[in-house]
Amino acid sequence: METRSAIRRKQQEKLSSSSEKPHRHPLTIVWGTILVVLLMLSLMLNQTLLNARFVNHEISRSNLSSTLMETVNSNLSQYGISTTALSDKEANKLVTQAVDQVYSGKEINLNLQPVINNVGNSASQTAARYGISAEVTNSMTSGVSDEVASAINSQLNTSQVKQFTSMILIAKTVDHAVALISAIGLGIMILVAVLRKCFIRSFSWIGLWSSLITYVLILGLGALINQIGSNYPDFSSFTAQLGTDFHSQAIGSWLVLLIFTVILFGWRIVRGVLKRR
Repeated sequence: METRSAIRRKQQEKLSSSSEKPHRHPLTIVWGTILVVLLMLSLMLNQTLLNARFVNHEISRSNLSSTLMETVNSNLSQYGISTTALSDKEANKLVTQAVDQVYSGKEINLNLQPVINNVGNSASQTAARYGISAEVTNSMTSGVSDEVASAINSQLNTSQVKQFTSMILIAKTVDHAVALISAIGLGIMILVAVLRKCFIRSFSWIGLWSSLITYVLILGLGALINQIGSNYPDFSSFTAQLGTDFHSQAIGSWLVLLIFTVILFGWRIVRGVLKRR
């Protein structure tokens, strides 16, 4: 027969062991996973497809840059301006201007003054050989500069470009809102998990599920970009390049999440081993 003290001691041990055992919170893991995935996705898009610098880099390496310059050159030639007036450096500047303006929600308004100045200088030098005053050539050049710029910019600001500009502006606004809400929600969840002493257990599982879902989304978005490109043969090479570089950039962010998850699971294993000792 067990004494009352022995029975009481066993009951206390059961109570203490049950209180020390961490409770599972499925809803916490579900909501935490959703918030982490949304935050990761918004950050990846902000660094790639919704980032003017990233898109500028992609365009500079593709045939889209030459396509834009063909439009500019064709208009310049209509006004008797040689396409040699547009150097590669100036062409890259114009492409960067166009992308920055679109991603800022503005109409394309390229600054063609450097090109016009090059034409004016060249015309002045040629005219001087024939004894024609430089003021005459400068007045002729300045007279058409505004007309040339207006014609080129109007051709670039097509309805498709305006629609794309509007879509980019909306996407960036939504992306920033999602990132902010997700970050605030995760901050609250982390604080509560720390106070309840279940941070490592909960967020190790959150990290695991988030890593898996985020990786699937990265693959899906890369495939979607290539699929869109297949519908537009003229841009297929650009979209293929864009999909590859998006995948590479996004994987870098995903690895941070994966490493964080591995650290949490590793700490759980180490702590479990130390408790057994």
